[in-house]
Parts: sequence; C-alpha cells; structure tokens
Amino acid sequence: MRLSAIAILMTLVFCACGNRNQRFNMDVAVDVTVQKLSPQSIQEMVTVTGDLMPAGSVVLKSEMPGEYYLQRNPQTGELFKMGDKVRKGAVIIKLEDKAYRNTTNIEGERLNLEISEQEYVKQNALYEKGGVTKRELVNAERNLVSARKNYENAQINLDKMSVEAPIDGVITSLPYYSQGVRVDQGAEMIGIMNYQQLVLDVTLPASSFGRVEPGQRSLITNYSSSEDTIQGEVTQLSPALDVSTRSYKGRIGIGNEKGILRPGMFVNAAIVVEQNDSVLAVPPEVVLSQMGGKFVYVVDKETARKRIVQTGLEGRDRIEIVDGLKPGEQVVVEGFETLRDGSKVNIENEVRITL
Repeated sequence: MRLSAIAILMTLVFCACGNRNQRFNMDVAVDVTVQKLSPQSIQEMVTVTGDLMPAGSVVLKSEMPGEYYLQRNPQTGELFKMGDKVRKGAVIIKLEDKAYRNTTNIEGERLNLEISEQEYVKQNALYEKGGVTKRELVNAERNLVSARKNYENAQINLDKMSVEAPIDGVITSLPYYSQGVRVDQGAEMIGIMNYQQLVLDVTLPASSFGRVEPGQRSLITNYSSSEDTIQGEVTQLSPALDVSTRSYKGRIGIGNEKGILRPGMFVNAAIVVEQNDSVLAVPPEVVLSQMGGKFVYVVDKETARKRIVQTGLEGRDRIEIVDGLKPGEQVVVEGFETLRDGSKVNIENEVRITL
C-alpha cells in the first residue's frame, strides 16, 4: 500500500509539471516571419527541360578548289573572326582560281546576252511592221532565252568563288587557313548560327495532354543563371502519345534578342496552362494538413490562430487560397513548425507577397 501511494503521488507530480511546461510554452512568444496577403496572379504550369537549339544554323564548305582569302569585316575593318555578327549576303571568304574564272566566260556571256536582247527588240519592232515572219521573231526570242540562261549559269559558277553568309547570324566556327593557301573542294569554310531565335524540343507527360496548347506562354530559365527568365511560346505539339513512354513531343520558340541564352544550354521551361488573377496565394510549405483538412497560421493580436483553408491552383512557388483567408491578413511563413492554436508570437519580419 505504501509503495502504491508513493507511485500515485509521483504521477501527480509529473502531470502537474507537464501542464506547467505546456502553459509555459504557450506563454513564451515564438519569433516568426509573416507575409501580408494581397491579391495577385497565380499560374499553374507544366515543367519540362531540354537543350536549346538555334533557329538557324549552317556549315559552309568550298564548292571549288582555289586560293583562300579571308575578307575584312566592314564593321570592324579587321579580318572576320569567330563571334562576329554577319548579315545575309555578306562575302566572308573569296577563292581565287584564274583558270576556273576563265572557264566561266562571264564577260563573253554578258556580251552575248546584250546582243541577244538588242536583236530581239529589233526583230519585235520589224514583226509589228510586217518586216519579218513569226518564225524569225520566235528564233530571236529563243536565242535571248538561251543567252540569259548561259549568263545566269556563268554567274552561278562565278559565285562559287565567294563564300557568302546565307543567313543573318554569328560566326561560330572558322577553320584557320593562311591567306593565299590553296584549299580543296569540299573543305569546311565557316559555321554560322542565328540564336536570336531559339528552339526547345521537349517531351511532355501524358497527364498534360489536352492542357498544353500551341500559343501558350512558357517561362524559360537557365540553370546556371536562374534569375534571368525569358518568355517563350509553344509552337508545335505532336497529336499522338508514345505508347512506351506515355509522353508526347512539343516545341517551344524563344526570342533571344538580348543574347542571354546560348545554343546547347540546358534549360527549364514552365508552360503556363492556367492562370487566375486577383487571388490570394501563399508558399505551399506553410499549408499544413491535419485530419484530412488544410490549415495555415495567421497572426491576430500577437497570437497565432489556426485557420482552415481551401486551396486551388498550384504554381511553382505559391498555392492559391480560395477560402479561409482575407487580404491584409498576416500569414506565418517562417517559425510555424512549433506553433499551436493560441501560441504567442513575436513578428521579427514582415513581407508583402507581390506579383
């Protein structure tokens, strides 16, 4: 009996101490950080990754053998080099071969064309006056067509002696050859890329089928510089799912006028599939679960209050609150882990959620 009485007494002492500690914990103010709610926009996104590709890319090879002469960039006055911007039609390299130039006979073909044009004009005038037959006029026209084609072919052959930029872009490769050295036909001359416009081919999950559509915005982020976000647009989508991977292909076009991104970069693309404006939203980690419901802690007169909420769209770093909160209320975003309903709090920092 005496031992039982001692055990009961010790249990009562421990319970009293526990209740006293619980009241102490409720009375000690917990340092917290809060965010003051204000209406904003929230976007639900489908996130994919991939490697950037240039919208235009070309590698040019010599179409004929000849002596190599790299030209000067008219913008700098120096010989073209890798990294230089070029315009479509700019002559970057010339190949000289006197024997080849003579075979084109460009001057002779130009002279033949001029003579044929004059003869046709003469025959046409005579035909209108009845001075020549229809056959003679047709022959003059045939000769003119033949002379024009011969001249055009000679010009095409002569153009092979110049390496021109076929697109606007930047020189990305320029194999070194000494000025005047003879290069063979088929030798690589230059590589040009246009990365003011970029393309991102992506693989989309089957769960997004029917939700991702052409024309939707996409936020492109480079992993090595996550603070720079560039807007793109979904341009193409495959209409069929891959049975083995349960996915489908898509393509995103990206304007890169400032040159922030580069071909070959591995990037993240967040496609905006739905957007709600003028709503309340909080960081997803502050929405806690209990007994199948969701709640957050708000501060009311230096006291934490548990607030039951209903959620909506889930964005990359925020979740929409469709019921349970009002604009201007202060939601605990740091220090909520140890709170209970009724805990005293001390607001160390207050921030406002912005767009």
